[in-house]
Amino acid sequence: MTNKLSLSIMCADQLNLKGALEDAARIQANFIHADIMDGNFVQNITLGFDQLRMLAETSSVPVDAHLMVSNLDMAIPLVLDTSCSHVCFHIEATPTPIRYLRQIRQGGKKAGIAINPHASVDFLHHIHQYIDYVLVMTVEPGFAGQKFLEHTADKIKQIRELIGPDKDIMVDGNISMDSAQLCRQYGANVFVLGTSVAYSKQQINEEQVQKFREKLDVPVP
Repeated sequence: MTNKLSLSIMCADQLNLKGALEDAARIQANFIHADIMDGNFVQNITLGFDQLRMLAETSSVPVDAHLMVSNLDMAIPLVLDTSCSHVCFHIEATPTPIRYLRQIRQGGKKAGIAINPHASVDFLHHIHQYIDYVLVMTVEPGFAGQKFLEHTADKIKQIRELIGPDKDIMVDGNISMDSAQLCRQYGANVFVLGTSVAYSKQQINEEQVQKFREKLDVPVP
C-alpha cells in the first residue's frame, strides 16, 4: 500500500483556513482531514456543515470528512452534499452501519468506518465488503494533544488481516514520527498529521512534514 498524508485542518489557524488549504496544496498532502464534532458524540464542537462545504469546494486537495456525531440520519446527507471525497462515521454511533455505508457510496464518496481505541474490531467480519477504508483512533476522539495509545497498534494489525491488503487504514491521534512507524509496521498507510508533526502554533511546519515523508517513505502525489 502507498503511504499517504492527511493534514488535520482543526490544528491549523481557524482564522485563516484559506491559508491552511494553500499550505496543504503547497506541501502536496494527499488529503485534508476535516473533523465534524457535534458536542454530543464527543464533547468538542468543530466545523459545521456549511464550513465543510466551503472548504471542500475551495480546496485543491481532496477532503476526507470524519464524522464524530450521534445523528447520522441528519449528518450524512449534509456531508454528501459537499465536495468531500471520503466520508467516515463511527461504528459506535449506530447499530445499522451497512445502511449508511451504502448511502455514502451511492452518494459517490469513498465510505469509511472509524473505530475508537476501546472498541473491538470483530464487527469488520460482517461489513468489510461495504467499506473502502478504516480510520483507527489512536487517542480518545474529541481533542488534539492527547497521548498516543500504544495498544491501538495491535488493533491495526487485526484490521489489516480482516480487510486485506488493498484498502486503506488511516490512523488519527498523536501521530508522530515514532508512533507512525509503529502504525505502519502493523499495517496503517494513511497518517493524519496534527500538532505532533504538521502544525506548530497553528502554522504549517514544512520541515517536519518533509522529515516525516522521508522517514515513512511517503511519496509526493
